[in-house]
Amino acid sequence: MSSQPVVDSILSARYLRKGEKDFSDICRRTAAALAENNEEEARFFEAMTSLRFLPNSPTLMNAGTELGQLSACFTLPVPDSIDGIFDAMKQGAIIHKTGGGTGYNFSRLRPEGSPVQSTEGVASGPVSFMRVFNAATEVIKQGGRRRGANMGILNVWHPDILPFITAKTKEGEFANFNISVMVNDRFMDLVSKKQFDTVWLTHPRTGDTVTVGRIWTAIVEGIWKNGEPGILFFDEINRRNPTPQLGEIDTTNPCGEQPLFPYESCVLGSINLAACMRGGVLDERLLEETARMGTRFLDLVIDKNTFPIPQIAEATKRTRKIGLGLMGVHDALLMAGLAYDSPEGRAWCERVMQLVTSAAVKESRELAAKRGPFPSWEGSTWKEFPVRNAAMTTVAPTGTISLLAGCSSGIEPIFSFAYTRKNTVGKTFVIVNPVFRERLLKTLSTMGFGNEELEKKTEEVITHVHEKGTVQDLLWLLTDFRSLCKTALDIGWKDHILMQAALQKHVHASISKTINMPASATRDDCAEALLMAWTLKLKGITIYRTGSREDVVLSLKENVTAPAAPAALPAGRNVPEKIPALSIDRPKELSGRTYLCQSGCCRLYVTVNLMDGKPMEVFIRTVGSGGCEANSSALGRAISTGLQNGVPYNKFVKQFAKVNCVVAIKNPSSEGHSCADVVGRCIELSAKNQSITTLKDWDIREVGKTNPCPDCGEPLDFGEGCNKGICKHCGWTGCS
Repeated sequence: MSSQPVVDSILSARYLRKGEKDFSDICRRTAAALAENNEEEARFFEAMTSLRFLPNSPTLMNAGTELGQLSACFTLPVPDSIDGIFDAMKQGAIIHKTGGGTGYNFSRLRPEGSPVQSTEGVASGPVSFMRVFNAATEVIKQGGRRRGANMGILNVWHPDILPFITAKTKEGEFANFNISVMVNDRFMDLVSKKQFDTVWLTHPRTGDTVTVGRIWTAIVEGIWKNGEPGILFFDEINRRNPTPQLGEIDTTNPCGEQPLFPYESCVLGSINLAACMRGGVLDERLLEETARMGTRFLDLVIDKNTFPIPQIAEATKRTRKIGLGLMGVHDALLMAGLAYDSPEGRAWCERVMQLVTSAAVKESRELAAKRGPFPSWEGSTWKEFPVRNAAMTTVAPTGTISLLAGCSSGIEPIFSFAYTRKNTVGKTFVIVNPVFRERLLKTLSTMGFGNEELEKKTEEVITHVHEKGTVQDLLWLLTDFRSLCKTALDIGWKDHILMQAALQKHVHASISKTINMPASATRDDCAEALLMAWTLKLKGITIYRTGSREDVVLSLKENVTAPAAPAALPAGRNVPEKIPALSIDRPKELSGRTYLCQSGCCRLYVTVNLMDGKPMEVFIRTVGSGGCEANSSALGRAISTGLQNGVPYNKFVKQFAKVNCVVAIKNPSSEGHSCADVVGRCIELSAKNQSITTLKDWDIREVGKTNPCPDCGEPLDFGEGCNKGICKHCGWTGCS
């Protein structure tokens, strides 16, 4: 099934300007706005319409328009003064309004409780000011098309580092921020040597000391629980700083792939590697031509850009950094018959990145000869020869543009080879990765299946992948096929890190990527991953453990206490995980509601009783012919047992919404897809204290699912270094 309906809806919602009808109109406007002559315009137009190269979203949205702001990412300084803090907030709001994302390092702010001489008061600390920045971002919608995104950074040597690390422990807090801790080699060296009792810092006001182990434990615990904070490696970033004479870099853009000085911005663009494959072989000449064209394209963006504030124009033009990267990497690997998690696959990707960076440097040298090097070239690490751009390559998130290009995102492995999408009118259909389908057909043919059986087996595998997300459990398939066709969660976390490290060797800036871990991953796994990333000289790392963002916090009665969850211990120590049993005394009387509902084969009386405002027990009775009184009673007992032992009600609602009954679906009077679905809707209504005439109009949409998209309500994918998610349905992304 083609994904064109989804692409059309993304274009309409985010990219098309007045008078434009399709993607080619967007490409024509963009090429005309940037090119300096007709020949160059034709090359730009062809590269974009062939989906071989696409710039970042602000360029596609704003090139050739009155707004004219073409950069994706910015960094802003946050000085330690009220005027400076609110200037930074104002500047951030201007950037968000024009379509960009911002990175802030809050380490210059004095710690909470420090004296403020001008007012004879005390400082409220970095975390409190982050709340104000978060609130400001919430009300600014980027260019009328998407919300702003922020990176909040604090250095590991700041006295308020512990409150910062735990700032996002409660889901929903700082929703417009990714947060990262900037760590240095000294801290990581102490961790690697297990010197956890070493005093790391002393609070200047209270005199309290904080050990290395306490900070490390908090970092690991946060990552294990909900994927934050991310980690940035200060010394590696600055070892690779192309302009050290301008100072140290301590800030990145929202997804971490672009370390930048204060007020710098960067324009990004990505080569679709899959579009450079010919018959399963990489067309190296085409790749190099595209990389050189992309370098010219992005350099011109700097000149044609309308910068939001003067300081950004000055800082950007001082170094002229651009970010040329890749997307469609996993698709290309599949075409080449190379497994993502194989040494051969990593070596191939490393070679590809080397080719791209080499071509970009060659083009930048030629541009410098024609137009001059970047102004801060003298004293830079490019002293051997002048170049036009201080940095040329990066690997950025391609959440939306990869949807437009119909390829896998960035350097991420494919999350599933078959998945559900909805078009603009709500019709659901299944999208199958075309490279996977082609490989599957070849494999099944090799296994000797005839035409009629071949079609049947193909649909069988695709259905399985759609439901389970993997082919690894289909043992009847050839081992070579299963080894090749692994998805993000089939691939071990160490192989994720090794792939990032392979490409980082030839990337000037950094890489936005998520290290996916299974739900069963331990705190020790998270700790080991951080140490591995530091050892392999990555500039940053983002980890996401599957399901860790789903709301599992239980609200207990005030007189009921549960044992505190064990804190994460430093690396190398095991923490036994136990879920405490809850003991709840049922009062003699509970209030609730009883709903008369219609399912597929009978009517149901569903009673939901509440305790402290939360569903605590459910009783179900069938009325009339059809249905099964015993099964209904058993279902009610099972739900009640779960609710009384700490299972959140929304887990039942979510699961019941997936249960389909043929009788219910065919019965136009049914108020749900099954009896279980009807019961789930009643539980949800009761929990939200809402009354309606019929359940049919009550839209649950899998209540309780992890982080639904704010635009369309579908589940978000977590990848490419952005822990606020990317919607593969409508193109919404939490990070610019």
